[in-house]
Amino acid sequence: MFNYMPISIHLPAWALTSAGLLLSFFITFYGIPSVVKIAQIKSLYDIPNNRTSHSEPTPRLGGAMVFAGVILSSVLFTGLDNAIELKYIIAALLVLFFIGLKDDIITLQPVKKAAGQLIASLIIVVLGGIRICLNCELTNVIDLYYLLSILISLVLVMILINSLNLIDGIDGLAAGVGIISSFSFGIWFILNDQISFAVICFALTGSLLAFLWYNIFSKKYKIFLGDTGSMVIGFLLAVFLVRFLELNLNSTATETFKVAPSLALAILIVPVFDVFRIVFVRVIHKKSPFYADNNHIHHMVLKLAGSHLKATMVILIVNIILILMVVFLKSLGNGILISFLLLICISLSLILTVLMKNGKHKENKLC
Repeated sequence: MFNYMPISIHLPAWALTSAGLLLSFFITFYGIPSVVKIAQIKSLYDIPNNRTSHSEPTPRLGGAMVFAGVILSSVLFTGLDNAIELKYIIAALLVLFFIGLKDDIITLQPVKKAAGQLIASLIIVVLGGIRICLNCELTNVIDLYYLLSILISLVLVMILINSLNLIDGIDGLAAGVGIISSFSFGIWFILNDQISFAVICFALTGSLLAFLWYNIFSKKYKIFLGDTGSMVIGFLLAVFLVRFLELNLNSTATETFKVAPSLALAILIVPVFDVFRIVFVRVIHKKSPFYADNNHIHHMVLKLAGSHLKATMVILIVNIILILMVVFLKSLGNGILISFLLLICISLSLILTVLMKNGKHKENKLC
């Protein structure tokens, strides 16, 4: 009988995370051209309409290769310390992958898509146990704290899944937010010996870096994430967020970050603020929160910047500045930092609105 020892035991954290990043990068980078060719043969395009910001039919199955890169790297390079959690993460991802794939090929009814998202959320929160723990002493007791923690965690996961989908309206934005977020969480996981989660973070980073090249710069193999990609990214970021908050708020991390809620908000400020802002704007205009329009932050920045790349760079730079602000001003505490973040975002949103009303926007350079 062979005496099998997992390879992760013998490799340091930097080697595992680097291997995960590189493998996912190459899987996605070399897989996307094949996906584009299949999409062209089968005519699986995202057709431009009055709400889209591109002018030519473009394949939207890029998320399939992002999914492939993340899954294979995670399975190969995560250790046995989080094997149970990884099992449920993969199970939930499979649900979202097939729901998203069907929606990218033949548009799925919103109710069915929401049902799939809820099933994936239940898998990771209830079965996987990745949730915001409100009363850890009563972890195994079904009481008010337990039910409330389940509800809060489900809402958090559902919001992030859909918020990434909502910001996927211009080239590079959803992928860029995913890269910044997964890299930030990955660094923290490494510092706290959460190596398996760090590997998944860097696997996502690698896949999205490869996808970004085709999404922004490639002419021959240009491709979109599609719902498959945006939901996979949103779900993984939700898992990272819950794990990050859980370890910090319950002081089980080796290096707790006292303003973890502020840092988490700063990392995910782009999708989180946009989803709450767009719902608020639609409600005050007496429209359904689910009404689709082109009034998102990225649409406004695109009209002002004049090109997808400029708009994406502006938003991502603001995102990075807010993260650094929280890190360097952590002594101020959560109350002040969260207030600052919201005040800055609201102020920038008002400035954009005023500029738009004054006709300062440029003619869009559609892709």
